[in-house]
Amino acid sequence: MKHFRGLALAGLFAFFLVSAFSAGAQESGSDIDALFGDEVLVEPEQPSQGTSEQGAAATSAIDPLQGLLKTEAVKIGGSLTGKIGATWTWNDPWNSGFDLLNPDKHELSPALQSLVYFDARPSEEFRVHGSVKTAWPFSSIRSFLDTATTSASVTVPDIRIFELFSDFQLGDSVYFRFGKATVKWGVGYFFSPADIINLEQIDISDPTTQREGPLQFRVFIPYGQSQNTLSFYAIFDSVNPDFSNTALAGKAEFVLGNYELGISGYYRYDTSERAAVTLTGPLGNLDVFAEGVIARGSPKAFYTSFTSTSPYYTEVNPDDVRTTFYPSGTLGFLYSDQENNFTATAQYYYNGEGYSDSDRTALFNSFTSQPPFIQLAIFQSMANGDITNFPQSTGRHYAAANLSFSEIGGSDFSASALGIMNISDLSGFVQPSLSWDIADYLKLSFSTTFGFGADNTEYGLLFQGRPVVIGLSLTAGSGNF
Repeated sequence: MKHFRGLALAGLFAFFLVSAFSAGAQESGSDIDALFGDEVLVEPEQPSQGTSEQGAAATSAIDPLQGLLKTEAVKIGGSLTGKIGATWTWNDPWNSGFDLLNPDKHELSPALQSLVYFDARPSEEFRVHGSVKTAWPFSSIRSFLDTATTSASVTVPDIRIFELFSDFQLGDSVYFRFGKATVKWGVGYFFSPADIINLEQIDISDPTTQREGPLQFRVFIPYGQSQNTLSFYAIFDSVNPDFSNTALAGKAEFVLGNYELGISGYYRYDTSERAAVTLTGPLGNLDVFAEGVIARGSPKAFYTSFTSTSPYYTEVNPDDVRTTFYPSGTLGFLYSDQENNFTATAQYYYNGEGYSDSDRTALFNSFTSQPPFIQLAIFQSMANGDITNFPQSTGRHYAAANLSFSEIGGSDFSASALGIMNISDLSGFVQPSLSWDIADYLKLSFSTTFGFGADNTEYGLLFQGRPVVIGLSLTAGSGNF
C-alpha cells in the first residue's frame, strides 16, 4: 500500500511537470523581477517592478533577461541588527498595586544578529542565491550520550543556512527553482491560514519578518498579457523525506483589473489536503486582502487535557481527525497616508482549527488545576517542542491591528500601537511605543505592554496574568549592506 502511495505521488508530480512543459507554448507575459527576486530578504540592486528603468530595459533592443539578470561578479550583502533591550514587569498592578521603583521582574537582553547573502547570476538563464544567519553568543552547548551511561557536551556554532537555491529556465516560458527558500503563498498580514508551506508561522509582533521555507522544487509559468501565473511545488520533509511525507502544491494567480485572485491546493498524505482562495486589491483608499481555506485533516496537535504524569497531556490521535473538515478565513485591510506618514493595518481571523468554547475552557482548566511544579514541567515541554499549538491559536476568533505614525510633525519621533485579541476568550495585549531617531543608525525606543485575560485564557497564560511591562531599547548600528 505504501509503495502504491509512492507511485501515485510520483505520477501526480509527473503530471505537474507535463503541465508545465505544455504551458511553455503559451504566450509569455513574465515580470523578470517578480520571477527571480520575489523571495529574497535583502534584494540585490536591480530595478523594482514597474520602475521606469525596467520599462526602458524592456523596450530597448537589449535582451531584458540579459540586462536584468546577467552579472559579472557575485553580489554579497545582508543585514546587521544590534539592540540593547531592558524590560521591567509588574505582574498584576491592577490588584496588587503599582510601585514604579519596585518591579516584580527586570531583564537585560542585548541582541546581535546578522544575515549574509550571496547572489550569483552568471547567465540570463541561471542564478544561485544563498543566505546564512547567526546570532550572539554565536554558539550553543549540545548534550549527547557518549556511552550508554555517560553524557557529554559539545559547543556548536550558531550558524544556519537560511536559504540556498538555484533558479533556471526552459526558454522564456517556464521557470524552475530547486532548493531551500521562503514560499510566498498566503496574503494575510498578521494571520495567514492559507500558508501551510513555510516552516515558521508569522510573528505577530513583527509580521514582515521573512520566514524560513522548506526544501522544494518549483515550476513557475507566467502566461497571458495580464501576468497570470501557474506554480507547482514538491515540498520535501526535512526529517523523513519519504514519498508519503512529500507534499504537493499548486497555485494559479489571475490579475482581474486592479485585483489579484489566487486559487491554490495542497496535498500531503499523512496530514491534510487544503484548498484556498486569496484576493488582494484596492477598495477606495484601502488595500484589502482576504483568504478562504478548507482543510481536510490537520497537521496540528489537539489535546484533550493535561495530567500530572509525563508526558503531561492526552492527545487526540491524528487519524481521528484525518477526515474532518476545517474551514478558516481572514479579512483585513491596509491604509496608508504617505502625506501624513500614517499607516493602519487591521485583520480578523476565523481559525477553523481552533477549539470549541467548551473544549478550550476544559483544556485550560485542566492546566490551571495542576500544581505549580507540574505547570513548570508542561512549560518546559512546550519550550522543547514536545507540546505544540498550546496555548497559541486555541481560539476560533482573533483580531489584530497596528497604527503607525512616522516622523511626527517632521520630527525624528515615531509612534505606533499594536493590539492582538483572542475574541473567543477575551484575552490579548496592547503595546503602544514611541521611538526617537537620535542619529543615523542609532534609535531609542520606549514601549509599554498591557496584557489582559483571565488565568484560563490564551494570553492570560502566555503573560502569566495581567502584567504591565515597560521596555526600553537602543538599536545601534543596524542596517543593510
